Order: sequence, then C-alpha cells, then structure tokens
Amino acid sequence: MTTPFILALLLSPFVAVVLWLFTEWILRNINEKHVPKIYVQPGFFYPLKYKLFRIILWLRKRQNDNRLRRKQSAESAGAGYGIQSRNSPEEMDRLQQLSQNHPLAVDAVYFNGGNSDGVFLVAATARRHEGIVQTILYLQVPSIGLLELPNLPDTWLTSDSCESAYAAGGLIITPIKPMEEWSISFNGSLRIADTKQNVHVKFSLLWKAYTKPFDFDTDLHPHVMADGIAREKWSRDYFDTLKKAHQTHYEQFGEIQGTVQIAGHQDLDIKVQGVRDHSYGNIRDWKLFHRYVLNYVHLEDGTAICVGAISMPITLSRLVVGYVFHPDGSMDPVSGTDFEFYNWGDDGEPPTKLILNFTAGDKDYYMVSSRLHCPVFYMGKEWDAKIYERFCTYSVNGIKGWGISEWDYRNLAGKKLKG
Repeated sequence: MTTPFILALLLSPFVAVVLWLFTEWILRNINEKHVPKIYVQPGFFYPLKYKLFRIILWLRKRQNDNRLRRKQSAESAGAGYGIQSRNSPEEMDRLQQLSQNHPLAVDAVYFNGGNSDGVFLVAATARRHEGIVQTILYLQVPSIGLLELPNLPDTWLTSDSCESAYAAGGLIITPIKPMEEWSISFNGSLRIADTKQNVHVKFSLLWKAYTKPFDFDTDLHPHVMADGIAREKWSRDYFDTLKKAHQTHYEQFGEIQGTVQIAGHQDLDIKVQGVRDHSYGNIRDWKLFHRYVLNYVHLEDGTAICVGAISMPITLSRLVVGYVFHPDGSMDPVSGTDFEFYNWGDDGEPPTKLILNFTAGDKDYYMVSSRLHCPVFYMGKEWDAKIYERFCTYSVNGIKGWGISEWDYRNLAGKKLKG
C-alpha cells in the first residue's frame, strides 16, 4: 500500500467534514438570501444550543413541579420558561398590582368572540401607571355594521377609578369566578364606523369558559421555545433581557352570551365563541414588537385553536405559539408551523386570505382563513404599534369555523392621522 493512498484514507474524514460544512454554508446562504435579517435563522451552533435549552426547560419544569408539590410560594421574578408566576387560579385570574420597577408595567385582559351569523365582539383593556387604561371595544352586527368606541383608533383612555374591575370609556370587565366566569358590560356611546354616527349602546354580557387555561409560562411546546431561543445570539445581556422583558400570559376559550341594546334598533341577543387572555408583567413596550400574527379559531365541532408567531427581536425574532383544545377537553400544544413572517404581509398589509400548515399532538392541520372585516387600532402613547383586528371565517382540515386573526406591526410613523 503506497504512502499517498494511506494519507488519503487518513484525510478522508477531515475532507468529508470540510465538504459538509462548506455545503451547509452554501445552502444556508442560498436559502436565507430572501429572508430579512430581522428574522434570525438557525446558525452553526443551533443544534447544540437547541439541545441545551431543551435540557434547561426540562429542569425548570421539574423545579416547578417540585415547588407545587411542596406548596412553595411562586415568585414572578423567576417565572416563565417552565415555571408558573402564581400559586393558584385565584391569584392569577384577578386584577394584578402594577409593578413599581418600571413605568411600562402592564395588567391587561382581552376578550373576543364570533359566530356563524357574522356577529363579532372584541373587548379589551390594559391597565397602566398614572390611571391609563388602553381600551378597545368593537361590535360587528351584520344588520348595522361595525360599532366602535368613538376614540378609536386611539386606545389611550383614563381609568374609571374602579378597584375591582378593568374599566374605562364605559366598558367594565370584571372577574367573577377564577378561570370560569367574567362579566363584560358597557353603557355609553359607540360610533357606527360607516356613517360616523354615535348611538347609545348598553349591554351586560357573561363570559363562560369551555376550555382549561393555556399558560404560556408552562404549556408551550418545548420544541418551539427551544427553537426560538437557539436561533438567537447568546450572552449574559441576552438572558438578562429575557428575564426583564418576560410577561405572564395565559389564554382560555369561552362563550359570551347576553342582550345588547342599541338605540334605534331591536334588542340583539348574542352568543359568540372565542378566546380571552390575561397578561401581566414589569414591561410591555409596544416599540419592542416588530410583528406578530395570531389566529384564534372556534370550529363547528367545538375544537378551539390558537396558532401564530411573535417577532420581538430584543428577545425572540420568531417564536411559534399555539394549541388545540379538542371537544373532549384534551389539549395538544402546537409544535411547528410553516408560517413565516417574510412570506405573509411583510410589506405592512395583511393578506385577505391566509393559508398555513401546523402540527399539534403529532397531527397535521391545514388551515385556511378569509377576512370579512378588518378594523385597525393603535397601541402605545405615540401609536407605537398598528394592529389589524381581522374578523375571519376558517376551515381547518375541512371543518368550518370562525374567529379573529390579529396582526401587529411596529408603527414607525408614530401618531399621525390619515385623511
């Protein structure tokens, strides 16, 4: 056997590795050529970082389970990534004391619902320091059109000084039974969007849960969390920012029912299905969000779905979120989706039709949504975020449904009215 042949055999593994790395580099550059840099893609150390963070999530979940067994007190400062922020539903599902550590602390609730007749409702408030309550109220009635708070698209209102409810602008949202019932009431003027006419509207509605809550601190699929964090550049500052920017956020599907009185019109009995959420934390700065797309869907067979993605480059440039609650009450977290921000509405205009595939519980889902209506509002004192509240019809694996698809964009233009 000649010396050159032996040398070639010894070098072949090294050559193979070099060729593999070179091929990976070429393919990555080809595939990422059309991807905006703001959406960070997996790098060379992604596999190692991914596996490491999966271990971290597993350890934190065990820590959370042990704390619950020992009935130890929860600490908000250490919440997230597998650990709960509160000990009980009673402690979570109520007004939260705004943190004094940051002027942008938040305690926010959001409710939406729709039905097959084309009735949609959105009611939300976000409590801030200095008595500010960012407030949204939309009611879509096919025979009348869209009714909205007269201050919209601006959401910046002052509190109605109610210590037991989320209240501003005539809207009052009150917890009744933790994780089971909430009251949504209103007494005041709403504007008909098409005619700009103000009409007096009064209602007292009851929200009742039909799924368990989904806590983003503990219930997100470990793959989507590890994938999102493994893409980012790790440093002490990065993980400090993750901790500082964390918010507790949980969601739950339910039904809203009651009678709406609209001046000059017959009373309307409504029954709509959708999601409600609750968020609280030290910081909610709308300038930090680049984009998010969230779909909340109720299907005719009783299935409840959330699927979407969030881009907050300071922490996670692409985090997939979601879950599927089945009619029997069981739940599967979303483990992946083919949705990419750069393929859908990255020019600032959401599409009228959205098609995406996602996986939950080892089952593949094919979702198609079509927009019916799309009011727009702004969040932040200087209108830092522009949000499209899209009322939609859905089809998921051939089953029809309805819901709301919310698309958020960073509004660099600031507070400027058009027209």
